[in-house]
Amino acid sequence: MAESKGQSVDRILRSIQNMIHEGSITSGSKMPSERVLAENLSTTRGYVRIALQRLEHYGVLTIIPQKGIYVSQIKSITLDAIINNILRFKDHEIEDLMETRKPLEIEAARLAAIRGSDEDIAGIVDAHEAFETAYHEGHPTLEEDHLFHLAIAKAAKNTVLESLITLITPEIIAMNKDFVEEYEIVKKHSLNEHLAIVQAIEQKDPEKAAEAMRCHMNNSRDRRVGSAPLTEPVT
Repeated sequence: MAESKGQSVDRILRSIQNMIHEGSITSGSKMPSERVLAENLSTTRGYVRIALQRLEHYGVLTIIPQKGIYVSQIKSITLDAIINNILRFKDHEIEDLMETRKPLEIEAARLAAIRGSDEDIAGIVDAHEAFETAYHEGHPTLEEDHLFHLAIAKAAKNTVLESLITLITPEIIAMNKDFVEEYEIVKKHSLNEHLAIVQAIEQKDPEKAAEAMRCHMNNSRDRRVGSAPLTEPVT
């Protein structure tokens, strides 16, 4: 039976992990090219590229166009642990991810109301309008939703907080890609919840922004994994 995309990418990740164990790849060293890896692992360059991009996203590799692929200056034991986490990450429960995400998003909204510049707030407004446009045109709104949250994280002016939210976001997108919210639920709740967050940040009201985000996170969780009654957003 042929391997699926996910199985192929995981096999590539495990092969690179084994190279680290064997010492053929070491911290700071240059990696074999995509073509060489694909040939050695009997797979396609496309799957190799996906695996390498995932490793780059988590800081294991640095890909420099026209120069090559380099292993980060991290101890081998740490590289091994990071790859283990990458391989395990897809097994996390959506509820666990959302529970972890909640306090990060609440703090990001609070800080965005305090620290966000006019440019940052304009970016948040633009992201909300893109979400609203996608909704009215009948398109999926998942990516626009997460870009809205990333705009808030950027406005918080805390690079660690932004990195953590950015780290979790792709996994939530992947887990939610087949989940479709009902049109009327999006209209009645998601749009209003986003608008309440935007207005609180525009008003430079950190507590109101935090509460609006808390309401949105609670309702997002209930819409996705539960059946509790939805909370109305702060006005």
